Amino acid sequence: MILQIYPCYAGMSAFFTPSKKCENSIVQRIDKAEKSIDAAVYAINNRDIVKALKKAHDRGIKIRILTDRLQAGNKSSKIRELYNYGIKIRVNSKHKIEHNKFAVFDFDSVVTGSYNWTEPASDKNSENCLFFNRNKKTVREYHDRFNYLWQMNTKKKSDAWFNRHKK
Repeated sequence: MILQIYPCYAGMSAFFTPSKKCENSIVQRIDKAEKSIDAAVYAINNRDIVKALKKAHDRGIKIRILTDRLQAGNKSSKIRELYNYGIKIRVNSKHKIEHNKFAVFDFDSVVTGSYNWTEPASDKNSENCLFFNRNKKTVREYHDRFNYLWQMNTKKKSDAWFNRHKK
């Protein structure tokens, strides 16, 4: 048996767009997740990432997504679709903009950088993503930050936002 090593699994890896490298590496991490995915992302409309998140949810992976309220209301946003699918979504209600772009996978790795989880980020924009793998201190810092943001942006306020912004 030949073991395939994905580039985003070795220590630290950086990728740049326009290209599919950030997108494909994020999809690979979502597909390989065994327990949880926590993501704080400004915008989501990338079909392959959304498809991977749905498949992970169907596998029983615990997924939590925090996103920006203005971007969530954008006509191309897939946030409503993910929310309706049953994925736990919170919409920022505390800061002017929720501009983070990071995710923690299985408390083992982190992706961060300027890369939005959108089609233009892969195809048109100049962006970057950086993966930290098995770096306990960095993973813990991102996980702690996600939990802080998750708690301050309550389910009650997020559900109220979704009720006000029905499509």
